[in-house]
This record gives sequence, C-alpha cells and structure tokens, in this order.
Amino acid sequence: MHKPCTIVITLVLVALSAIAMAANDGVSRITKEQLRAKMEKGEDIIVLDVRTGMSYKGSDIKIKGALRIPPDAIDMRYKELPLDKEIITYCT
Repeated sequence: MHKPCTIVITLVLVALSAIAMAANDGVSRITKEQLRAKMEKGEDIIVLDVRTGMSYKGSDIKIKGALRIPPDAIDMRYKELPLDKEIITYCT
C-alpha cells in the first residue's frame, strides 16, 4: 500500500529538483508573451531557432524572421550572430 505513495513522492521530488536546477542555471528566460511584446515593439533582437531538422520540419510553429541554426551547426555558423544584439533562442 505504501509503494504507490512512495513512487508518487519520488516523482514529485525529481520534478521539483529538475525545476530548481533549470531555474538556477544562470540563463535568463522569457515567456512567449514577453518575446511577442519585444517583437511587436520592434526591439532589435535576434530570434534563434535551434531545433534539429526533424523537429523543425515536423512543427507548425515557426517564428517569422527567426534565424535557424541547428545545434550541430552552431560551431560553424556562430559568426552569423551579431554581438551587439540580444539573442533569444528557442526550441519547441
């Protein structure tokens, strides 16, 4: 009887640990609403789509004007990224 309860508690603790680690990785995060607001204001940002090929092709979600550089090409294409603009990466 206690085993299902123990499993649920363990899963909850693992999930909370993952959330805490993500929140403390030093990377700033924004919501999709915040990104939309930046784009509507015309802020000088670069939206970088870092999805892999299949993930990109299989998705209906594509941000107009986003620069797409898959993770395995970043080391070859990083010079395309301007140093004087905020770069917002995303994947779905």
